[in-house]
Formats: sequence, structure tokens, C-alpha cells
Amino acid sequence: MTVRTPVHESIDRVADEREHLEGYLTAIDRFASGVRELSVSSPSNSAATPRRPDGGVVLAGRSRWRTDQPSDRCEQVRDLFADTIYPYSVADLEEPEPLLETIAEEFGTDVAVALSPATDSQFSPTVKRATLAATSDRRDRCLAFQQAVAREADSLESAALTVESITDWLARADETPLLNLDFDALRTRHETLTEHRERCRALLADRQLTLQRTASHHASAGVRQRSVTEYLYSEFPSSYPVLSTTLRLEGVCAACQRAVRDHLTRRV
Repeated sequence: MTVRTPVHESIDRVADEREHLEGYLTAIDRFASGVRELSVSSPSNSAATPRRPDGGVVLAGRSRWRTDQPSDRCEQVRDLFADTIYPYSVADLEEPEPLLETIAEEFGTDVAVALSPATDSQFSPTVKRATLAATSDRRDRCLAFQQAVAREADSLESAALTVESITDWLARADETPLLNLDFDALRTRHETLTEHRERCRALLADRQLTLQRTASHHASAGVRQRSVTEYLYSEFPSSYPVLSTTLRLEGVCAACQRAVRDHLTRRV
């Protein structure tokens, strides 16, 4: 039976993240499509009725929402965001986050302020363009992150093959006590352990190279693989499960090799 290690737990974690990203990207596309379909406010509409700081429209001494007015397009954008991107953006938070705070996290403070009911802003052509531009930028960053996560998945699969083959061999070898092995069998085991230690060191070197890479999509800023790894495994005992597992495995092989060498020297 294959020994389950943090590398296997990492594979599960990355699979969950890839599923989340697929939904996230779909939500971004739905939001962008909805924003494109909204008409913009004209200057005459934006000055037609006074509005309260809370977003209500003052009519005959009382305020109420006027969802049929172009001036309420910003509210429609906020509602659209709440129905699409928001659930994915806050999925890993324990406490609810205010909607406008999440919009600021996703699209920047300028867009959040332009869409805020407290600023009494209108869904002008400038606001629409800024919202769509920010959405496009966010999509590019998300695609770059998705690329880095896919690279992580490939790296984990490769690491798992090495770790599994070594741990399986150790489990089989442990079934035969060293006292039951003759000199040639001990020497063969010593040589095999040397090979496994070399494989561990090669895996460590490959993993370090992977962590130094970056991913980008179009003009988006590069996503550092190391940062992605730290994010993915933030709740793990170690932020670098492949490195920690491989180091421990190399240490086990080294200890086994010392025991074999001790038996060899006593039989010379």
C-alpha cells in the first residue's frame, strides 16, 4: 500500500484550487458580459433627480430606490458582482466581507468608489470602460495564476512518482531484517539506498527551479510560483510540502544506509 505523504495532500489541495479557478473565471466572464449589456447614464439623467448619500432618490419628501432609472446602473453592477464574482472572491474568508471592499480588492479603489452609492456617482461611459478594463485585468491575473497552479500540479505529479517509488521500496525492504541478508544482498541494498538519496537530491533541485519560475498572461504582472505555493499550502504544517517531504525521505534513506553500512563493516 502506498504511503500517503504531504505530497499527496498537496495534490488534493491543488485539484480543489483548479476547480475553484474554473468557476471563478466563469464568474468573471459572466460579470463582464452583464456589464457590457448595461446602458450608460447620460448627463441629463445624472442631474435629473437628487440622491441621498445612501443611494436613495428624493421624491416628494421621501426617498426610495429607482431601479428603472439610468442612475441606478451602478447598483445593477454591484448586484451583478454580488451574484457572480463575490462568492468566489470571499470563499476562503471566515467572516463576511463588505461588498464594496471586495470590489476594491478585485478591481481597485477607483472602480469601487465609482460604483459606491455613497458617492452618488453615475454609470457614465468612463465608469463603464474603467469597470470593464479592471475586469479584463483581473481575468488576465487569474489566468496567470491558473497557469502557475497547473504548473504546480505537474510538479506534484512528478514528485509523487519519485516519493512513492522510494517509500514503496523502503516498505518492502523493511520486511526483511538486515540480519537475514548476506554480504552481497547488504551491498546491493546499500547501493540502492545511494540511488534513492541521489533521486531525492535531484527532486529537491528540480523543485527549487520550479519555485523560481513565474507565470503571466498578456500584460499581467508575473505571478511568482513561490508565492502561489505559499498561498496554496498556507494551512499546511509546511508551506513547502514537497521540499519537507523529500528532505525527510532523504534523511530516512541516509539512516537506513548507515545501518546497512554498520552490518557490512561487521561482516568484513
